[in-house]
Amino acid sequence: MDCCLCSSLGNSYRPPRNTVCVSCYEGARSIIDLCRKLEQEWRDDDNDDDHHHLDTSSSSSSSLENNNRSKQVALPPQGLGYAFKQMKHLELKEEDASEKLEFLESLVDAFRLGMHSDVELVTNDGLSLHAHRVVMATKSPVFKGIFEADELKEVHTGPVHIQELSHDQLRYLLEFLYCAEIPADAMAEHSHALLIAADKYDIPVLSKVCEAFISSTVCASNVLEILELATLTSATSLKETAIGVILESYEDILFSKEYEDFAMKNPLLAVEITKEFIKDLKKQANTGENYVDRQVFVPHQRA
Repeated sequence: MDCCLCSSLGNSYRPPRNTVCVSCYEGARSIIDLCRKLEQEWRDDDNDDDHHHLDTSSSSSSSLENNNRSKQVALPPQGLGYAFKQMKHLELKEEDASEKLEFLESLVDAFRLGMHSDVELVTNDGLSLHAHRVVMATKSPVFKGIFEADELKEVHTGPVHIQELSHDQLRYLLEFLYCAEIPADAMAEHSHALLIAADKYDIPVLSKVCEAFISSTVCASNVLEILELATLTSATSLKETAIGVILESYEDILFSKEYEDFAMKNPLLAVEITKEFIKDLKKQANTGENYVDRQVFVPHQRA
């Protein structure tokens, strides 16, 4: 019998003849579970906000107990009608967030036009950019430390030199501090440099954005370079992605001249790859898959 939801014939609700296919059933359950999770998170956030504004002198213990009790209340079972209402609520919240972001975009105009800027930044190509200390300091504790150290000096040092970035790379980094966005073409060209800078200046949001983009570009031809980058910047997720690509294409990578050079330069990473390779072999053996032809590669020492 055709599914009453996704079938072209099932366009009306006719009990008790209605049937639902596995795909629609699992999709509906997933949507309802997601909506229930979102509602619980919203309730928890509201409870946290209410508790934050309460006087903690005499009633803090009882209010905390009531707050915890309210969090433990299970949500009643709901159907797809409930899920639809929650989706509409989520849509309204997204529209509200978009309006706020659009309002804040004027900050990046202040940077691009140089309005009331108070710091000059010089890049490795000798060019300079002007920005606002308060924006940079609130988005990066490293920049905050640089500016606070400069303010303690009787004579200010003047421009701040950012030697690891080019003019364009620093411009995109600064624009991200103002509006949390980087153009796709800029990300494609400068994502590696921006990830290194995000790690150096402790900008975790930028690190996350760069890491996600670079992860989508990992392939057998660039995986060794990206693995080095991930290790340098402590990008755990990116490193796991790179190692996964190596395991999937081990014949093309582990037996190549490039990998031998890589292993000589990064012996600890080579050992880690070998360990992951052995784990993968054991996993294949436990699942009964074909693993006979696989060989563990240990690079030879050069004469």
